Amino acid sequence: MLYTIENECLKVTVDEVGAQLMSIQTKKDTHEYLWQGDKKYWTGRAYNLFPIIGRMYKGQYDYRGKTYDMPVHGLIRKEKLTAKLIDRQSISFSYTDNAKTLPHYPFKFKYKVIFSLQDNRLSVKTQVVNTDDKPIHFGVGGHPGFFVPMEKNLAFEDYYIRFENAENLRQCVMTDDVLFTGMLPIYELDGDKLPLSHSLFPVDALVLLNSGGKATVQSDKGNRKVTMYYPDMKYMGIWHKPNSDAPYICLEPWSMLPAGFEGRDNFETKPDMTHLPAGERYENTWTLEIE
Repeated sequence: MLYTIENECLKVTVDEVGAQLMSIQTKKDTHEYLWQGDKKYWTGRAYNLFPIIGRMYKGQYDYRGKTYDMPVHGLIRKEKLTAKLIDRQSISFSYTDNAKTLPHYPFKFKYKVIFSLQDNRLSVKTQVVNTDDKPIHFGVGGHPGFFVPMEKNLAFEDYYIRFENAENLRQCVMTDDVLFTGMLPIYELDGDKLPLSHSLFPVDALVLLNSGGKATVQSDKGNRKVTMYYPDMKYMGIWHKPNSDAPYICLEPWSMLPAGFEGRDNFETKPDMTHLPAGERYENTWTLEIE
C-alpha cells in the first residue's frame, strides 16, 4: 500500500514495503525528482538499510561462536512495515523482530523510519530501540536515487556533486565484489565538485569518507538541484548501475561500510558498527532539500 504526505512545497509517496520512497514531486509543477525504477538499470528507488550496509563476506557474519546469513543491505527492504500517519506532513513505518528475522539477526529490536516535510525539505529519521537483554549491533543507511539529468536538454555529464564541507576526503576502495579493501587513498575533487560521468562506476559504488555531511547534485546549466544533509553518517556512497548509461544517481548516506574482503566479520568487533545497550534508543536523520 502507498501512503502520501504533502505540504505547500512537496508531495511525497512512500510504500509500506521497505518503507521505500516512491515519489518526490514539487507541488508547483509536479516535477518528479526521485528515480522511478527501470528493470534495464535498477528497479529500486530508495532502500532503507538495516542492520548492515552492502554485503557481508560470502553473505555471512559471526556472532558469539555462530555464523549467520545476511541478505545484501539487510532485513528491511523487502518487508512490509506498519504505517502510522502522524499528520498531513509526517508518517512513520515500523518493524519488529520476528520469526523471520531471528535466524539471520539474533537480536530483539524495534525499527522505525519517520518521514517529515517542512517547506522544501524532507527529513528521514531512523530509530532503533534495543528490546533485547544484551547489546545489539547494527548499521543504518539510505539509498535514494535521483533523476540525472533533472531537466530537458541537459546531459548526465552536465551535472556534478558539490561537497562544500569536505576535508581530507578519502575513497574507501572496494574489491570487484564490493567488499572493503582497507585502502583509503585521498580523493581529489575539482575544487569542491565531483563531475558526474558514467565512467565513475566501472565496478559499483564510489564510497567516500570525510565528505562533510552535505552533498548537492546540480548543474550550472539548469535550475533544479537536490541537496542531502547527513551530519551523523560517516560515509557517502555514490552509485548507478555499473558500465551503463543509467539516467540517475544514488546518494547513499551510511553509518558503516560493507564487510572486509579478508573473511567474515564478527558483529561485536566490526569497525563502525553501532553497539546499542539493552533498553536504549538510537536515532539518525538525513534530509533532502529539493529546489
